[in-house]
Amino acid sequence: MEQPFNILLMGERLRSCRVARKLTMKEFAEQCGISERYLADIERGIKAPKLETFVGIVNAAGVSPEYLLQDSLKAVDAGNLVRDALNTLPDEQQELFKDFILRLVKSMG
Repeated sequence: MEQPFNILLMGERLRSCRVARKLTMKEFAEQCGISERYLADIERGIKAPKLETFVGIVNAAGVSPEYLLQDSLKAVDAGNLVRDALNTLPDEQQELFKDFILRLVKSMG
C-alpha cells in the first residue's frame, strides 16, 4: 500500500521551522520567493507547493526535503531527521543539545 502525502503534517513542520527561526510569515515568504498568503495556505495544509516552490522552501527553512515529508515517505534516514530537527532549534538550544549528546557519548565510551 502506498504511503499517502500528508500535507497537513508537512505544513505543521514547516511552520515549526519558521517559528524556530523567529521569522514572520512575511519574512519567510520573501525568503522562499512566494506570497505570504500562499505560505499561510501551505502551513495550514490547504495547498501543496509545486516542486520548484518546495525547493525554495526547503532551502529557506534550512532543512532537508525528507524532514518536511517524513510522514509521507516509506523510508527515512533517522540521522537526517535528528540533524534537521536540531537545525530547527534556536542556536542556544542547539549548543546545549550538542553538548549533552557529546557528553553522553563520552560517558558511554
